[in-house]
Amino acid sequence: APAAAVAPEARVGPAPAHASPPPEPPPAHVRAPAPRWLRVRVGQASYALELLRVQEVVRLMPIVAMRGADAAVLGVMNLRGRIVPVFDLGLWLGTGRVEPREQSRIVVVERDDELIGLLVTAVDDVVTLGRDRIEPPLPGGQDGVVLGVARVGDVPTVLFDAHALYR
Repeated sequence: APAAAVAPEARVGPAPAHASPPPEPPPAHVRAPAPRWLRVRVGQASYALELLRVQEVVRLMPIVAMRGADAAVLGVMNLRGRIVPVFDLGLWLGTGRVEPREQSRIVVVERDDELIGLLVTAVDDVVTLGRDRIEPPLPGGQDGVVLGVARVGDVPTVLFDAHALYR
């Protein structure tokens, strides 16, 4: 039996050579927005936590001490029915105790549905920092804790991985 003729419009195969190539992906600075950071103070030093990791910032509230806990653990607080351990970020970083004042806050950080609170001297602002504004951490520091250092105005700000507290 003779082979059936196939109409040109019904052929299956590669696209004709004159078809346009697929679009190129946008440049990296367009694809991924620069991360936003919550800047906080511990004493006079400036630190920042990636905003995506911060669940909320709350005023000081009653904290129940925990016997036998590390010195940096102030205790636990009740945040709308959830028990949240609270760390003194200054003691944890080794820079000295945070003295609670009117502008002091507890920054609540979430990881895998687990919450921790960080007592800080004050919350300054939210900044957007592109990778070009972030310098790598100094060698010999705590691995994984400091992600880098950025200058925000005249103030060097240490970019801090809040998940390091979960270790």
